[in-house]
Amino acid sequence: MQITTGGSSYKVTSFSDAIDKVLDERRERQDIQIPISKFSLSLNADGNEIVGTIDGQDYVPTEHCLKQMATWMGVSHAVLKQYMNPVLNQNGTVRYERDQTDLELLVALFKNGVRDSRIDPKKEFKFRTYNDGTLRAMLSDRYAIIDNVWYLEHLANVFKAIGGDEPGFIHWRGNADTLYGNLLIPDSIRKESDSDYGGMISVSNCEIGKRRLSLLPSVFRGICTNGCIFGLKRLANRISQVHRGDVNLTKLATSIHDGVDELIPMFADGIDRFVAMQDLKLEAMPSNMIAQIAQDHKLTPGGNGQAVAVASQFASHEKDSRSLFGIVNAITRAAQDYDPNEHVRLDEIAGVLMDHTEDSWKRYNQRANGMSEDQKNKIFGIVAA
Repeated sequence: MQITTGGSSYKVTSFSDAIDKVLDERRERQDIQIPISKFSLSLNADGNEIVGTIDGQDYVPTEHCLKQMATWMGVSHAVLKQYMNPVLNQNGTVRYERDQTDLELLVALFKNGVRDSRIDPKKEFKFRTYNDGTLRAMLSDRYAIIDNVWYLEHLANVFKAIGGDEPGFIHWRGNADTLYGNLLIPDSIRKESDSDYGGMISVSNCEIGKRRLSLLPSVFRGICTNGCIFGLKRLANRISQVHRGDVNLTKLATSIHDGVDELIPMFADGIDRFVAMQDLKLEAMPSNMIAQIAQDHKLTPGGNGQAVAVASQFASHEKDSRSLFGIVNAITRAAQDYDPNEHVRLDEIAGVLMDHTEDSWKRYNQRANGMSEDQKNKIFGIVAA
């Protein structure tokens, strides 16, 4: 599907195509609800992977599923991350890889957490399995699944009622478990000197506990198809539905309709404010500013971290725009190379920066100028000679 506007054409994923993709993948999965006593963990025959066994069938838990298991089985997420990843040197290079002994320790910790005195052996969990042998989730009986197809179909119906050209997902990164996509609104596109700009709605939902159902306003920049989530403090009807307990779908459907009605009028102001960031000039060195943002907003450090990725995007594409505009677009360009959850997080960070006024931006430049070389080198993973 193509959306053509402002003299440019953009390839998008239609609602119907997105729904078909979810339904196709859904055929490859099975949700199995069993008491915790019927589930066991061990290592595979090669000793290089943790496997969960259900009814004699082994499944390899994803990282997300392992975190859910750790929560229920009393294992620290920090310990899980530590033992599932290589040990790194200060500059980001690998000091040594984890091995079978490390995984055996993790399995022992998990087993320790499911002793009868700690979790009732009759307590039931829903395990989401796939035909490819992966175990995607361990969900408690209180977790409320909000169906992804229901959400997409309802959104499609909302826009049919509004009328006009059908929007489409410029960034579709969804699957049967988790929806991520930026819904490009055709009537919002307008031409500026450097690119087309438009309004998008950042859409997300997860059936397995990665994130809440949400609708967020975003600015689209056509030259690099990136997005910037903005205006969250001004939303009166922010949709952020948790997956817990009984979810009233009728009430949620009304909230989604009201949320879309609120978001669409925000786009014109959002685009104006986005373009106006060109007037907020950089007074600090770009590397200092990026390092300051990385420190304040927890971008991953090191030679392969997000701070370096943003700096690389700035140097390659935005160096002629020595302003908040260039910095924000470097962040949202880098965002597109990360997994969907980090993509959304980085777009949200960009939107927080977009809220700077002339005075607050001046003060932020002063903070960035005060960053020491040692601080900056640590953030970028540079080891002094």
